[in-house]
Amino acid sequence: MKADLRPRIAARIADAEARAAELSAFTAALHQALERLDALPDRPAPCAPECGSVISGSPADAPFTPGRRPLGGEPAGRAAERWQGAPVACSLDGDGIGERTAQWRRLMSDAVIQEADNGVRLTVPAERATDVTALAVAEQQCCPFFDFRLHLDGPVLHLEVRAPDEGAPLLAELFGPET
Repeated sequence: MKADLRPRIAARIADAEARAAELSAFTAALHQALERLDALPDRPAPCAPECGSVISGSPADAPFTPGRRPLGGEPAGRAAERWQGAPVACSLDGDGIGERTAQWRRLMSDAVIQEADNGVRLTVPAERATDVTALAVAEQQCCPFFDFRLHLDGPVLHLEVRAPDEGAPLLAELFGPET
């Protein structure tokens, strides 16, 4: 039991530490904004554009660039790849795993399945987007090593599910052909 719980707790600690670091950086930016605000003269009217921004490098001052991260956020690539470092462990018990597998099988019973890098791509009617999203969120809670990507494409929803090599058997169990 200890060997099973340790990697999950360690992963949650790492996640909490990452969030704490983001919060610390955001707090520092707010302190800097407060210092800049205090340095501005009092005015009866709103500040003119020549006053400058209260927050140095404010996202409002910068032109939009795809991939630009919001204040306190992570670069798009780094956030999207957390699954690769997560321990390959499921927190559900045997009955829970069976129930979850049945939920996926019902939802994806008529899916078109294709191989994808490190996983599978399932295509279903777009009307299932809410149910697929809810189940993917639940799956992330117990199996953080799975990476879910949803792509709405007109009348269809493409769901890509990836896992590290060690998680391939669990991926096949959930999304592979029934045996």
